[in-house]
Amino acid sequence: MTRRIGWGKTAAGLALVCAASSCSPPPPAYSGTVQTESVAVGSQIGGRVAEVNVSAGSRVQRGSVILRIDPGMLGAQYDQARAQVQQAAEHLAELQNGNVETDIERARAQSAQAAAQYRQAAAQTAPQTSAAAAAVSEAQAALTLARANLARTQSLEATGDVSKQSLDQAGSDFAQAQARLEQAQAAYANAVSAQLPGELSGSRANALAQSANYQNVVNGPRAEEIAQAKAALAAAQASAEYDRKRLDEAIIVAPASGVVASFNLHPGDLLGPNQQAAIIDTFADPYAYIYASQHDLAALTSGTHVRVVSDAGGATFDGTVEAFDRTAQFTPQNVETADQRADLVYGVKIRIHDPQHQLLSGTTVTVHPK
Repeated sequence: MTRRIGWGKTAAGLALVCAASSCSPPPPAYSGTVQTESVAVGSQIGGRVAEVNVSAGSRVQRGSVILRIDPGMLGAQYDQARAQVQQAAEHLAELQNGNVETDIERARAQSAQAAAQYRQAAAQTAPQTSAAAAAVSEAQAALTLARANLARTQSLEATGDVSKQSLDQAGSDFAQAQARLEQAQAAYANAVSAQLPGELSGSRANALAQSANYQNVVNGPRAEEIAQAKAALAAAQASAEYDRKRLDEAIIVAPASGVVASFNLHPGDLLGPNQQAAIIDTFADPYAYIYASQHDLAALTSGTHVRVVSDAGGATFDGTVEAFDRTAQFTPQNVETADQRADLVYGVKIRIHDPQHQLLSGTTVTVHPK
């Protein structure tokens, strides 16, 4: 006959056994998902893809060339910018070193030649302008005489000493003298304007310019000229550096060692400015987030070492608590039971030491505090 043992007696017996053997609950374990550090790469300039060196799944080292964009005119612009830097630097050096004796002698000779040309032009135009000026003087004298004769005739006509016909003749002579003066003045103005804007005025302007240049060469560059040359050199250097950086953007390199997770470009494809060209999962140690209640946080402080077991193969890794949330939240849906999901927990970031890069992004792990 089978005997049944009451549940109360069984529970009491188990309690006595646990008390005798110092039974304690097993240490907590936490589930998390592996996440890798990823970086997206691209180019600020964009353009047509000229060369491709990787594909999805390729392993790359930091600095490896992923692809090259056809530089087009960028190379020519950079060469031009460097030439402008060289030209600006030479100009500044010339100003800082001052003018040599040969420069001063050359400027003196040019100034003397320009002055001689002006004197020659003035001598050639003097006869025409002198004759016109003499005609103006004669017309002015004739007008003065005609004005005086008209005034005297008017006085005599008022007293009856001369006839009305004599007065009319004096008025006519005065009007003719005025017309002759105006003609002489116009002729003089024409003579002057015909000469000064031409050879004479050009010679005079050239002589003044060469004389000023000679004085500048003798005195040497002014402080403001050197300052302007320095500013021009700085601007040329900045422009060249900008063009160099744009040219560098035509070569897209891996910023870190890792595996190309996403890539779908071919020679001839167009890549837009700031467009993503590839995603690289770096070889930096991956991490996983676990969620612990407030009662377990004391055992998961920053720097605490933990044991991490991969659910894909069972490999064990060392882990370190890197950070934890400062604010509680409800347990995410990927925690196992509904009762646990109803609890308030804190997210804890576990950095997993994986020097052989065995862990794959998206696989799950179990974290055991040591």
